[in-house]
Amino acid sequence: MADILIDKLRSLAPLGEELAERIRMMARTEEYKAGDIILREGQVCRRASLIVKGLTRSYYLNDGVEITSRFMEEGSILTSWPSYFLQQPGYEYIEAVEDTILTGLNHDDIEQLYKEFPVFNVTGRKQTEFAFYQAEMRTQLLRKHTAEEKYRYFTEHHPTLLQRVALKHIATYLGMSEETLSRVRSRFHKK
Repeated sequence: MADILIDKLRSLAPLGEELAERIRMMARTEEYKAGDIILREGQVCRRASLIVKGLTRSYYLNDGVEITSRFMEEGSILTSWPSYFLQQPGYEYIEAVEDTILTGLNHDDIEQLYKEFPVFNVTGRKQTEFAFYQAEMRTQLLRKHTAEEKYRYFTEHHPTLLQRVALKHIATYLGMSEETLSRVRSRFHKK
């Protein structure tokens, strides 16, 4: 499994063989069943992991209501960025939507690799930039678009998720009620 992680990291920036071998030694694989909670509110996120297989959902509670903030599928790096960055308890839950296999590194190991292999900082920067890009696109989606435009964007950029994720989670991800999503979907598919 570590080689799959190394391939992902190499897609971001070159890794020498010595660095790749250290990553192989440090990488740990975890398996979760659908419905398992990978991270809970109040816990510190101490890992960044590649999703080798499966699908996860990040969400937070707002007055007892689950609000989906991200879906992460195969090939994505999974972490709770605020908690991971600060190494403090976070507000986010991460749930395995499907049976999921993760392979990743602990925060302290990543920090050690940054010190020992300065080139690895480029890999970290590229991943962080991509995560920031995704967050900015999500912010724009929620603030700038109508319900129909949000749904169209979702279907164009995440077509496989329509069959893999419950509609109630898609609705909260898009910032609308299930009823609104149902109406939008009906109009969208009639066109």
